[in-house]
Amino acid sequence: MVINTNVEAQRTAGNLLASQKSLSHSLARLSSGSKIANVSEDSAAVATTSRMDSRLRKIDAVMTGLTGIVSLTQTQDGYINSATDALTRMSELALLSQDETKSSSDLALYQKEFNVLNEAVAATSHKQFSDIDLFKTVANGATSTIVSIDENGSLLTILPVDLSAAVYTDAIKAPGSELSISTSTDAKATLDKIQKLLEHLQQERTSIGATQSRVEFALSQLSTSKENLSQAKSRISDVNVAEETTRYARSQILVASGTQMLREANNLPQTALELLR
Repeated sequence: MVINTNVEAQRTAGNLLASQKSLSHSLARLSSGSKIANVSEDSAAVATTSRMDSRLRKIDAVMTGLTGIVSLTQTQDGYINSATDALTRMSELALLSQDETKSSSDLALYQKEFNVLNEAVAATSHKQFSDIDLFKTVANGATSTIVSIDENGSLLTILPVDLSAAVYTDAIKAPGSELSISTSTDAKATLDKIQKLLEHLQQERTSIGATQSRVEFALSQLSTSKENLSQAKSRISDVNVAEETTRYARSQILVASGTQMLREANNLPQTALELLR
């Protein structure tokens, strides 16, 4: 029995320190939601999750860009659809103008409506989306759109809708020089040009649809990669609240018990005084 060195108290203090450290770690994990409260606990896991987080952010950036492309192509398709409707009406007017039972007044009205629709279709070639030319024309000289399709920087080249072809410029004239449907001969020639343009626009819509399918496929792949990568990152870094709460309760009990036992261990040397009485 000794007084100067209380081995039991030292041992109990060591156990209490370990319990307090465990309690502190549980508090940090539960408050942050992260399994890795300090980089010193698992530096390899920290490095791994950092790489995963970087990849997830790149995937988000690519998905944002591809979503913009979907909006771009949808806008293109909307304008071409409207132009197709206008051209269909123009072809009807051209057919009506070939009817020799129509008076000159009727033909003038047909020509007036035809000119208005003609101007609307002509204006389509200059439309923009977020300051980007939607269509390739001689006037605006639009170029291809290049966009990343994965987090590794792979590129997809999207060809612009071509409204610079002769079939377009031949069927669409500038205001003041519109195509004529005032005579049966003129109406027939105009109708042929409009039909060719309608076929051209349908081909362009097919190209737009193919682009949308390719971009949506890439978005689907990225979404799957993001989901799986997020799950993998979660398994490494996210705390299991149920398990950690159990550890926290255990550590609380050990700290309370250790504090009480340290008090008892510190009182042990008092028994030596009994021998001195």
